[in-house]
Amino acid sequence: MNFNCQREDLLFGVQIIGKAISTKNTMPILAGILIIAEDNHITMRATDLDIAVQCDVPADVVSPGRLVIADGKRFIDIVRQLPDNNINISLINDYDVNINYGISSINVRGFESDQFPHLPDLQGELAGSLKGDMFARIVKQTAIACANDEIQPILTGIMMDIDGANINFVATDFHRLTLSKAVWQTDNTAAMKVIVPAKTMLDVAALADAEEEVQINISRNNICFRLGSTIIISRLISGQFPDYHPIIPKEEQFKHRIFVNKSLFNSSLKRASLLSKDANNTVRLEFKPEQIIMTANTSDIGNIREVIAATVSGEELLVGYNLKYILDFLKVSSSENIYMQLSGNLTPGTMTEEDNESFIYIILPLRLVNP
Repeated sequence: MNFNCQREDLLFGVQIIGKAISTKNTMPILAGILIIAEDNHITMRATDLDIAVQCDVPADVVSPGRLVIADGKRFIDIVRQLPDNNINISLINDYDVNINYGISSINVRGFESDQFPHLPDLQGELAGSLKGDMFARIVKQTAIACANDEIQPILTGIMMDIDGANINFVATDFHRLTLSKAVWQTDNTAAMKVIVPAKTMLDVAALADAEEEVQINISRNNICFRLGSTIIISRLISGQFPDYHPIIPKEEQFKHRIFVNKSLFNSSLKRASLLSKDANNTVRLEFKPEQIIMTANTSDIGNIREVIAATVSGEELLVGYNLKYILDFLKVSSSENIYMQLSGNLTPGTMTEEDNESFIYIILPLRLVNP
């Protein structure tokens, strides 16, 4: 096998597939990168058996073939340091790989390519597509409520609740819940619920912004995303996702509605975060006519009190929140103003964007010890 390609094309490909290179030593070949040279491109692939990523980049193929570079992470570091010119890669023997750049070269070890795992079947039971920018926005908004605790794997994923052309993207860590509604292009009329690792979804979202659409194929155990010349395949998380429907408050339950400028609210909360250092990052929000009084304090650091202009309807109310949870919502919101709707100081409330009814953030308040 022998091919030439530009360093920037090679770097683009290896950086995309690098996320799937295994860092465990159970199977040494999983630490490698498979490269297939054919026609006018090369196909690069990496997998840790939970996720597989494949990317095509243009190349001048002198002699078609396959090779596996044994240390994929090191190969990526090498490519990063190569000069910006033509790179030639070829097999020296059945295993060793020569990387030639100008009058210089590097040799690295390889594996027999037949040992590298094959991709699972890419034809799924359900298939459809979403616009790339829409997919990226929805995933970034939904993922903020995913848990990091591997003890409950289902909470580390995003549940896709599919009913024909409608998809609800849902995540929860039991302290908050995100629900993003979307309509995808599909011929599907069936219903299906699958849980996809949030890390995979965020990896796809990072690439989706630059793509016109994301094609999605779902099978019993795997989900496949196609984005231009890139394919990302991930195992689904098995288990029963919590029933989220009873958690969503009904419109008639709300007694307090707050309309506030996101930038003002965000700036105040960031200042409060410097002084709210207890276990729950507690911030107190007192809703009064035409204003929110925000306070936070830590006994050995200090305290803060700010008045934020807002439109408030309903009786006066004092509520405590984990400050980080509110900031997470504001970070992924693209709206100029946001709504908060509450039914009391101990019941779940919602945060929504001014111009986007399809994204709902449900957050549980904290019980204040000294209200």
